[in-house]
Amino acid sequence: MSIKNIQKLKQFGIFQDHKNSNAKDFGKYNLFYGWNGSGKSTLSGLFRCIEDKATSSKFPSSEFTVNVDSGTAITQANIANSDLNIYTFNHDFIDENISWNSIVKSILLVDKEKIEEREKLEKLKKEQEADTKAHSIEAEAIRKLDDAISKFGTDSARHMKTSLQSIDTTDRYYLNYDKRKFENFINDNLEASKSDVPLLDEQKIFELTNAAKPDQKSPISFNSYAISQEIFTKAKERLDDLLKTSVVSQTIQRLVDHGDIKSWVETGIDLHKRHDTNQCEFCGSTITKERIKQLEAHFNDDYKAFQTRLERADVWLSSQYIQPPTLPAASDFYDEFKNGYSEACAALEKAITDLNKEISVWHTVLRDKTANSLETALTVEVISESSLKAFNNAMTAIGVAVDKHNHKSGNFKEETDKAKRQLELHYAITEVKSFGYHSKKNEVVDRTGSNDTLKTTINSRNSEIRSLEDSLSNEGLGADQFNESLHKFLGRCELTLRFNPVKKGYEILRNDSVPVEGNLSEGEKTAIAFVYFITKLKENDNKMENTIVVVDDPVSSFDSNHLFHAYSFLRSNCDKAKQLFVFTHNFTYFKLIRDWFEGVNRNRRRKNPPKDPNALFYTIEASTVIPRQSTFKDADSSLVNYNSEYHYIFSKLHAYKDNPALSRDEAFLTANLARKLLESFFSFKFPKHRSDIAQLMSCGLTGCKITDEATKEKIYRFINKYSHSAVIEINEDSSENLLGESQNVIGDIFKWLHEVDETHYSEMLEVVA
Repeated sequence: MSIKNIQKLKQFGIFQDHKNSNAKDFGKYNLFYGWNGSGKSTLSGLFRCIEDKATSSKFPSSEFTVNVDSGTAITQANIANSDLNIYTFNHDFIDENISWNSIVKSILLVDKEKIEEREKLEKLKKEQEADTKAHSIEAEAIRKLDDAISKFGTDSARHMKTSLQSIDTTDRYYLNYDKRKFENFINDNLEASKSDVPLLDEQKIFELTNAAKPDQKSPISFNSYAISQEIFTKAKERLDDLLKTSVVSQTIQRLVDHGDIKSWVETGIDLHKRHDTNQCEFCGSTITKERIKQLEAHFNDDYKAFQTRLERADVWLSSQYIQPPTLPAASDFYDEFKNGYSEACAALEKAITDLNKEISVWHTVLRDKTANSLETALTVEVISESSLKAFNNAMTAIGVAVDKHNHKSGNFKEETDKAKRQLELHYAITEVKSFGYHSKKNEVVDRTGSNDTLKTTINSRNSEIRSLEDSLSNEGLGADQFNESLHKFLGRCELTLRFNPVKKGYEILRNDSVPVEGNLSEGEKTAIAFVYFITKLKENDNKMENTIVVVDDPVSSFDSNHLFHAYSFLRSNCDKAKQLFVFTHNFTYFKLIRDWFEGVNRNRRRKNPPKDPNALFYTIEASTVIPRQSTFKDADSSLVNYNSEYHYIFSKLHAYKDNPALSRDEAFLTANLARKLLESFFSFKFPKHRSDIAQLMSCGLTGCKITDEATKEKIYRFINKYSHSAVIEINEDSSENLLGESQNVIGDIFKWLHEVDETHYSEMLEVVA
């Protein structure tokens, strides 16, 4: 696994807000150039944190995201889980391993003579590598599955919050519905969420949605009743008796045959008696006594009594028609009960209609009997049980709807909460089944258990590997190999390391006998530290091909005598590293490493087909305003292409000369670049005065006609005011002066160089063009 890029670096020393917007992804070889104070050592500290699997104690509030080519990005939150094999050479490494006044920590190198144990160690390491990789891959897969489950919880909670809030925006439980509430609800309803019970249909969801609304209504008053079948059974018995009954009379056949005439005659007899007349009001003729006797015989007292019974039966039957009851308005009900109530009302109306039709049939038959009381063949059917049952069922349904409504009104919060819970359960189960939540949770548990078992195996094997390494390791070998490398590096043999078993480390000796006790030059310290680091890379049979190596300035600022040794030592030992990062402020050392890396890129371009470069170059640049901030970016082509720092400085400053508008950062940088350029140019022209910039500039004025004393003084004051100051003044006047003066001063400097050495100036322009 390799490092791809540093996507974010915040509050990490001078790196307050670095983003990877101006830097390509890292390759196998990576070279960083930056002046002292730009943040090289700080940046190397980030790699050291990854090596130590811990955040920086110097910058506890720092934030970073380091992307790798496979697996999870490394952040301040998960750095303890990093499995990168990385070694970092910087001041922290030196401080942790070397005490210049006493002892150097021991190095354990594997004894090559113990062949069988070495073979077993190799076998175990291969198994360990395979299992570790498998464990890492599986852990990542489990993490992704866990992330998917976590995202499912978040998304589902959001969906449910939207659905449930649309019902009642006043319910704080649903107003603040989140992943935690969703997961707690699933756990509280675990069995229900696992069951195969069908989900709610659209109608039920609609009803529950209405039931959950926060609009409370008043109770409804209604008294339902039922009709007994027995009432109509007895009524039929009485009616059947009337229909079968007849009276004895001397009948007049014509009146029997014609009921209308019979009724008319019967009424007429009664009228004649009341008016005491025997004259026919219709024809005016006299009604004979014989005729009156005949008619009275036909309409005798028994007949009249029976007629009275029929008439009373008619009145009673008229009162038996079912009258529709006064029903509550449907709008008085809660929405979820309205449909049921309306259906019950419709059923009641139909049942009443059907019953009244059957009663009407009875009524018609009774009237036929009344019209002809001597008729005994008339019959009626029993009132159907189904019609009565339909009526009673409808009345019961209305009563149930009223009861439900009144129950909800009396227990409003409890009932609305119940409806919400049913909807919440429905939506939760819908989400759970759609995602396969329980199967995925079980999968995480099963796979985690298996991976934990593998981790136990890895840890057990690791103990076995350490035991083998201990038996194979030899501190003496470490010292021998270190001394051999150090003597090559220094070109002399006066400094050596000797293992001290009491102190469990190496003593630094001069001439193999005298402890140095801190009496070392900066160059010797750098050499010892760097050789120690390279030797330690091989500790415990570590493989360079699997190692990321980070080297921060292996060349001392105060002693560059070993610059080429440092270069060749790094190249010969770390060329095969899985990934190499080199930081330096020394341009000569930068050029050596750059040429090595460029050679790698050229060889790749010559391949058939050509391959992309895998050696990349970066610059670390710090702003000059307070508080200073750094970032790193792809190196300018001038830094990669030119063969001296002088070329680079000339190119950068010349580019600023033609820039119509400089930023504050660029303006402050011009002062430093101008001083470096003038020092380099005039030191070469006038080597006797190279230690004094003022004298160098005075010498440079000799023979000049365009550049005068005033111009020289302006340039001198400019570079002294805005470069190499302990404190850079950042007030409005100084900033505005700098922005206003820098453009003119840069132009004056290049006019001066052209005047002093036209040939040099012209050729430099050709080089940087």
